[in-house]
Amino acid sequence: MYSELLSDLCLSADPDEIPASKEELVADLQQCRLRLRRRAALHKHVVAEDLARELDHDRILLSLCAALSIEHDPARFVDPISERRRLEEMLRRRGIEIDPI
Repeated sequence: MYSELLSDLCLSADPDEIPASKEELVADLQQCRLRLRRRAALHKHVVAEDLARELDHDRILLSLCAALSIEHDPARFVDPISERRRLEEMLRRRGIEIDPI
């Protein structure tokens, strides 16, 4: 189900929107990760908010991979943790280090 939500989110993006630069996408991804870490540290969880934050994170991760021509597909997020790790490893190979969540 998560992969379907993520696919819908990616498909609903405004096609006229100017794509962010790779640098902006990396900064956006880092900000998402910081918010996820803070939320986890507070031990405050609201399922809908947590889901929205994770979907936003993964949407940006996919956008960054697209900008770098890294093979990506929201359908592979059936297991989000392993797919994030795979994409993060591909980014590391391209010289982009992202702070852990």
